[in-house]
Amino acid sequence: MISPSAQYDLVFVGAGHSHALALRMLAMKPIPGVRLTMVSPDSLSAYSGMLPGLIAGHYTLDDTHVDVYRLCQASGCRFVQASVTQLDPKKRQLQLSDGSQLAYDWLSLDVGATPDLSPIGNGHDSVVPVKPVASFYTRWQQLCRDAGGQTPSLAVVGAGAGGTEMALAMAHHFQNRQQAAEIQLITGGELLPGFPASVRAKMRQRLQAHNVTLHTHSRVHGDAQQQLQMGDQPLTAQWVLWCTGVRGLAILEDSGLECDERGFVRVTESLQTLSDTRIFAAGDCAAFPISLPKAGVYAVRQARTLADNLRAAIQGQPLAAYRPQSRFLSLLSAGGKDAIASRGGNLSLAGHWVWRWKDHIDRAFMAKFDRQLPAMSTAPADPDALHCAGCGAKVGSDALHEALAELQPVMNPGIEAGVDAADDAAIINWPAGQRLVQSLDFFPAFIDEPYLFGRIAALHSLSDLYAMNARPHSALANITLPWHHPRLQGRDLQRMMTGAVRELNAAGCTLVGGHTIEGPQMAAGFTVNGQADPAQLWHKHGARDGDRLILTKPLGSGVQLAALMQANNSNGAAFHGPWLDTTLRHLLTSNHIAQRALQDVPVNACTDITGFGLLGHLYEISQQSDVTLSVDCHKVPLLPGTLALIRRGVASTLSDANRQILVHCQQPQPVDDALLTALCDPQTAGGLLFCLPASYAQQALQHLDSEGVKAVDIGKVLVKDRPDHAEILLNSGHTGSV
Repeated sequence: MISPSAQYDLVFVGAGHSHALALRMLAMKPIPGVRLTMVSPDSLSAYSGMLPGLIAGHYTLDDTHVDVYRLCQASGCRFVQASVTQLDPKKRQLQLSDGSQLAYDWLSLDVGATPDLSPIGNGHDSVVPVKPVASFYTRWQQLCRDAGGQTPSLAVVGAGAGGTEMALAMAHHFQNRQQAAEIQLITGGELLPGFPASVRAKMRQRLQAHNVTLHTHSRVHGDAQQQLQMGDQPLTAQWVLWCTGVRGLAILEDSGLECDERGFVRVTESLQTLSDTRIFAAGDCAAFPISLPKAGVYAVRQARTLADNLRAAIQGQPLAAYRPQSRFLSLLSAGGKDAIASRGGNLSLAGHWVWRWKDHIDRAFMAKFDRQLPAMSTAPADPDALHCAGCGAKVGSDALHEALAELQPVMNPGIEAGVDAADDAAIINWPAGQRLVQSLDFFPAFIDEPYLFGRIAALHSLSDLYAMNARPHSALANITLPWHHPRLQGRDLQRMMTGAVRELNAAGCTLVGGHTIEGPQMAAGFTVNGQADPAQLWHKHGARDGDRLILTKPLGSGVQLAALMQANNSNGAAFHGPWLDTTLRHLLTSNHIAQRALQDVPVNACTDITGFGLLGHLYEISQQSDVTLSVDCHKVPLLPGTLALIRRGVASTLSDANRQILVHCQQPQPVDDALLTALCDPQTAGGLLFCLPASYAQQALQHLDSEGVKAVDIGKVLVKDRPDHAEILLNSGHTGSV
């Protein structure tokens, strides 16, 4: 992933409406010398205008959410999937939920709001806040499962637009399933405050038609025994959806930024925070000089001002003022495919045609982040940043020192000189009677997030040791950093090595040194040393007749990562963020778990599935052990979406070369060609493949399952009865998926 030289980091925290649109605008006209980074805990960002339709059953999850991975890939922006736990404006640094730190030069906040549960207190399991949307939708699905054939009892607290739409959406959901439900809508004031009387009247009719009981002027609070009360009566409901009262996230006030009485960060008319001109804020988290409702229509309109002012501030130009609209079109969904429209005054319109109008507007907005995502260019290179390859293209000593200063690698015995000694080479005193098991891996980054890439690169390198049943001891790093300003290089190196050391330390492997150079793209690799009792080593040459083939991870990471890197070309529509989420979870699962689980099971042969794909590595075992391997193709687990991506033409660059292995395979019945591609797909940090006696296969699967490894028995080992016999038999069937 080649990126032009940059001098400054502009970091977006939160993937709300303002940021999604502003990022799209900035990417269409990139700021020279500026690198963009998005930080968000979720790979899908909800569009609030379609949430009631999702609950009612009119839309799917994909219809109503922006795929943040795709947006970032198309706009040349790095994506860091994490929450911000601390903001330090003085150091210009973010502390993230994964334990890492992220520095910035310019910062924009669009982190939304959090429910204000102070009227009822905390600790109510039955209370489900509607924000954040991601966790709410998960709870809603659980509620629907728990309801079964019973009559659910629900109370929606807050009769503003969001609460009223939600009550009707839930009522429609249960009516559509022909399931009775008791739904109450409760407010301490009037229904739909601030809306015209005609809108309130129409909405009352729809609440009655959907059997939603409306309680006005009824405040919900907690009593002395922490029981929920509605006025002076107990609130009886299995689930209470909180759609009223929000406040700013704690990280805003804790940062020292000036906030209002509800914890929202104060901004000027130009959306700069009052406390720090390098920090901007928009959307619900911002407290504008004049009071504005927490409504998505303002966040959408703020995007243009935010994008223009971020560009102007970085380039030293005057900033413009955001002028909120005095009136706007309001379209409220009303349960079924029905909606109410108003735009000031007392005139309102309602009916199915209004819903179709609203649906058209909502889908057009979402199309900006799906079908209408253009192939955007990356930012122009910093014209002042010149790079040569002299002195081995080494990274500057200041950047190195700052990046490595806070690393705390675990220390193994026998290391006489390591990364802390500043010697020219590491010195290791090796134990007598032990074998040194050594391996080297190095590859360019497939994802532009250094911390995540550092973790995966370390795990990928360690996998060779686990495949031979060796215990990791020490490692040397080989790092290539992109041609950025030394300040940015130091930040990238610090994040990458923090991620790598996290995994090395977890493996008990000491980082003893390494080498860094500059280059056109980020890359990393590790030389890893392991030790093992020679009698306990696993090899590829021990497979025996009757052995079962046990695979510990699903296939498809190669095609999934290819889809990520092709997200802004003609195959972009094939890429799907949640599929990548699953892929990354598997890449970040250490093979040490599977190795440890089978210490009490006889393993005749083992390998890890990496660059040659499953069939390539099976062929190595067949050659080394002089056996034939029979694979039940329909049992081989695949990452979700793998076959769909292959059928859309997505493939890794090694795919064609890996398919050459098919000349050594025999198909008694034809196997689907997309599945053959998946079986040849090159894997990063793939699983282990064990050959072990059939009598131990069930025990092995149970041991793996107890460790959280969902391994699969995918075939068996056969005697190779003649020299020209096929090395691999591919048995056809239906594909597996996880």
